Amino acid sequence: MPVVSDFITILADTQQRTVASPNGLTITQGFDTGGRHSPGTAYISFMVRGLTSGDPNVFVNDTNVGNLFRNDGNWQTQTVTLAGSVLNNGNNVLRISSVPGDSFDVRSVICHFHQDV
Repeated sequence: MPVVSDFITILADTQQRTVASPNGLTITQGFDTGGRHSPGTAYISFMVRGLTSGDPNVFVNDTNVGNLFRNDGNWQTQTVTLAGSVLNNGNNVLRISSVPGDSFDVRSVICHFHQDV
């Protein structure tokens, strides 16, 4: 069976969000991966700025899929890879944990995933 790839923009370039203590950031809308190929792989790219004192966890559907890493205060692209089976065949929830005493910005968050034809 052929497999193709698709992507969904979770946060556009103009939708910058600040991740702050203690709640972090949870995105519950606009993250639909309908038709995803469960045995495949996926990745989420993030633009990150101002993360200076920790490596927050990234969760998809309450599964820890990786971390974002400290940077020098400039915008930087970071990528987290995950198994396709973590994604729902429909809506998903993305959560970025907070870092105590630090806040940082994210934008241009895009999920790329394999999709069944």
